[in-house]
Amino acid sequence: MIKEKRHSLFLMQFSLFLGILLSSLIAFSQQEPMYTQNNFDRLMFNPAYAGSSNWIVTSLKHRSQFVGLEGGPSTDILTIHAPWQARSVGYGGKIISDRLGATSQTTINGIGSYHLGLGKGKMSVGLELGLFTQSIDFSQLYRNDKIDNAIPPGKTMKAKLDGAFGLQYQTKNYFVGFSIQHLYGGSLNFTGIDRSTVAELRRHIFISGGYVKDFSKSMSMQPCFLLKKVSGAPMQLDIYANFIYKEKYTLGIGYRTGDALTFSAKVHVTDAIRISYSYDFRISQIATYSNAAHEFMIRYGIKLLPPQQIKEINPRYYF
Repeated sequence: MIKEKRHSLFLMQFSLFLGILLSSLIAFSQQEPMYTQNNFDRLMFNPAYAGSSNWIVTSLKHRSQFVGLEGGPSTDILTIHAPWQARSVGYGGKIISDRLGATSQTTINGIGSYHLGLGKGKMSVGLELGLFTQSIDFSQLYRNDKIDNAIPPGKTMKAKLDGAFGLQYQTKNYFVGFSIQHLYGGSLNFTGIDRSTVAELRRHIFISGGYVKDFSKSMSMQPCFLLKKVSGAPMQLDIYANFIYKEKYTLGIGYRTGDALTFSAKVHVTDAIRISYSYDFRISQIATYSNAAHEFMIRYGIKLLPPQQIKEINPRYYF
């Protein structure tokens, strides 16, 4: 009886792990790491954001998802971007390290953008180019057969050229954006065996927007959204409402369709240092096993004086 219970528990844990693993690897899924603080750092999904303000900005972020579940997703991100104001361009880069069970993936991209005054705002176009790597440590997986020639014995890594494209229009009080991540796509065959079905890196489409509404000199609200789409998976919509007090303290609440309610807070410790935290409360079926996700971010900025001939038209709360 004890042996049967252990066997049932093992099958349940393995099925759960396999389901999460496949959701990251197979073609019909969202492969990009999930974030809650998209509205605090749009460089994560849109290269046109680089150099949008007159700040040199460095961000360090950590996200732990499915807290309490062994092998749950864990992501670390480092970004930096700055304007070259005399040339109306921006530049920067990002490093993303994402881990899920026996899998891990790393993105290292350089970013460039160009900004052009248009009407009362600014139109920006951005490009990313770099390298995407994904690896699987097959020795960490449970096997029915100890020897299976279709499964590599150890850790295997695949690397692909990676890129992204983005557009953004911004005024002092609102912004809209469109971007595509993983422009090149392509297959990821880890076994080396010719087969009709292999994992694929799919293009991800992001559409974003937001608006700042002032209620008084001290209080403002910023509703914003992020629409995400990848081939073969349902669209997902993130909706946020941020309440800003004296342009130093921000509290936000949000909803991610089919997944979670989100809560966030940001504090301007000084003019140069900003710290933010978010918490996801799961409402999907995975909440039975883990109903929480935590995300931390610290940002450091150095403000630049704009050239006399350039008028600042970038919207508020960009850093």
